[in-house]
Amino acid sequence: MAGSPAMLPLPRPHHHPDLAPRARRFGVALATLLGFVLLTACGVRTETPPPVEPSPDAVEQVRGRTVADALELAETARALGATPAGAAEPLASVLADVASFSDQHAEQAGGTYVSGLATPTSPVDPATTPPVAPDVTTFLSELATTTTAALTDADAVDDGALARLVASIATSRAELTTRLAQAAGLPAPVVDPVADEATAPPATAPATPEPTESPSTGQQRGSSLDAVALAHDQAGYGFEVIAAKLSGDQRAAARAAASSNRSDSERWARESGTDGTAQDPRRASYALPAGMDDPSVAVALGRTMESAVADAYAAAVAAAPAGERLPLVDGLRSATAAAAAWGATPVPFPGLPEQVEQPAG
Repeated sequence: MAGSPAMLPLPRPHHHPDLAPRARRFGVALATLLGFVLLTACGVRTETPPPVEPSPDAVEQVRGRTVADALELAETARALGATPAGAAEPLASVLADVASFSDQHAEQAGGTYVSGLATPTSPVDPATTPPVAPDVTTFLSELATTTTAALTDADAVDDGALARLVASIATSRAELTTRLAQAAGLPAPVVDPVADEATAPPATAPATPEPTESPSTGQQRGSSLDAVALAHDQAGYGFEVIAAKLSGDQRAAARAAASSNRSDSERWARESGTDGTAQDPRRASYALPAGMDDPSVAVALGRTMESAVADAYAAAVAAAPAGERLPLVDGLRSATAAAAAWGATPVPFPGLPEQVEQPAG
């Protein structure tokens, strides 16, 4: 067209012929990087150490030791009972009690702890394991050693409920030690002479200040000591009546028991701080069962009262702080022995009336 500007061609878009290859190369690099990250992460997870067995604290160590000792005692008692020497009476009956009581001790203490983290081991083949050849003297020493360990643990462990249970188990083992020695005609080994000497609260205040107790803890301990004083006082009164009903050696034994219980009652009332106060739980007299003129009823009352004293001591063990339980544990042992002297049958858990008492065997 005349006069019109010349028609110029439209600009064509600029092409990048290498864009697609570059995108492919970037994709490959990105995929490689992601694969490396994933492989690295997998390697980190693979190299993470597996969980380990938790370290038992002091309370768990006491519990575990109590269980382990009980299981070993039961196994050895059964092995010894299967020998000609152990199968003869009266040794066989005592060994049967050791095995049965120890089984119950292990069960009530919680049994063996299994976390599931340990690598399982191959079972031991009995055919390739040499048989155990126990003897009475060695086993008696083992029983005494575990008794001493339990007495020490009952005093030292921080958990009051566990201390009460272990004190009861220690008392049972001490009783079994005496019975086994008598049945075998051997001298009874001494178990924990420290506990034997700690028969009473200290006569004077300690030279060093004691840790401050919370009001609730102090009240609980005071109440438990009042219960001990009350149980002793009731036993003292009951034995005075029993002494009037019996004759000969039984009367002498009842008089001695009355005097001992009255003295212990006074001692613990002073220790609790209620002696001579309005809070003193002791009374002038106590109800007694009917038929006291029958010697069998009188004797039965004697063992019932001493068992009640043992129960009170065991409860006081739970309320007492660690390191101050030896006089109470010794009281539990003494009351258990006194109940046995009046005809009480040995039980797996002296001082623990809530435990079901299983028959021996």
